[in-house]
Amino acid sequence: MKQSFPSIFLASCLLLLASCLLLLASCFLPFASFSQEPLMLTTETEDISLTDDINIARAQVAKYPDNPEARFNLAIALSRTSIVEDAIKELRKTKLLLRKPENKGVIDKKINEYKIILDTQPDAHNIKYRLAFSYYLKAYLISKEIQKSKINDSKSDNKKDKSSLNLLGSNHFVTNEDNKEIKENLNQSIYCFNNLLKSKPDDIWAKVYYGFILAEQYNEYKKARELWTDALRQNPNNPAPHFFLGELHLKEGDLKEGLTEISQAILLRSLGN
Repeated sequence: MKQSFPSIFLASCLLLLASCLLLLASCFLPFASFSQEPLMLTTETEDISLTDDINIARAQVAKYPDNPEARFNLAIALSRTSIVEDAIKELRKTKLLLRKPENKGVIDKKINEYKIILDTQPDAHNIKYRLAFSYYLKAYLISKEIQKSKINDSKSDNKKDKSSLNLLGSNHFVTNEDNKEIKENLNQSIYCFNNLLKSKPDDIWAKVYYGFILAEQYNEYKKARELWTDALRQNPNNPAPHFFLGELHLKEGDLKEGLTEISQAILLRSLGN
């Protein structure tokens, strides 16, 4: 049966219209598919979470060994254990990474981040602890900007004798009289440790590393010794104060007492402390 001309014409028009619509849809298809795709963030810091768990911190460093935030997490986690020499090593690695041009501003970001947390959680002791170290690192960075042409880290920060763990072997930052910013940041670090100990006087690790900064940066050996001795009174089986007291004795030239303290620390650590 023959179809009439109007029917054929109408069918042709419908087919043409369908083709046009298909062509039009194909033009907009790339935009439609793009808009439906989820937004992907590929920055390395996306996988770096604030943690005090050593295993998580180690995993983050294994994945991002050149990320200063990951290194800082590990340094902080280790600083709350008896593995003090590894904590100091990670702290020094953090310092070196923070000095790289691509990491400029990282420590300022962390300081602001911690301050914001403390505004809403003033009793977040772990954040106060991190903030104290962050100000210390900020003072370090300022000192390195000043001393770029004067200090070779490979010759200054890594010297150690056979008996020393080199816990107190880093150079002083530029002295307080030389730079106001360094003084302010070190003072802020000390303030944070003091503030933490006022609200949590039994934080033995705050005592240990408050003493570390006093001894390393200010030569305030008497105050540092008092803090470490107090930490030992609090827990005689904690190896960390023994390690630092031993290092202080060695720095003062008392080899016998230094080795005695370090030997005691190693013994306590071998017993699982």
